[in-house]
Amino acid sequence: MPQLIWSPAALKDVDRLYSFLSDKNQPAAQHAIRTIRGSLKILVDNPEAGRPMDHMRPEFREWLIPFGGSGYVALYRFDGDQAVLLAIRHQREAGY
Repeated sequence: MPQLIWSPAALKDVDRLYSFLSDKNQPAAQHAIRTIRGSLKILVDNPEAGRPMDHMRPEFREWLIPFGGSGYVALYRFDGDQAVLLAIRHQREAGY
């Protein structure tokens, strides 16, 4: 059965994103995390759904997660029946 695996770095990213937003708006932070987690579920059944990254090997992809006026970007790689979530950032952040 396909699965989504969260790397320690991706879990830290979610904590960081939550902390940043919760300082300003706790309900929005909770909604953002629910949105991120819910959106990533599609990768379990469709690991090739994200866009390939030009400068990386083809198994590395980005998944766009709309939220408010911008959103988040998840970096992941797929390997057989696994999607491994490597990092998550806000769209306004530079790089991973």
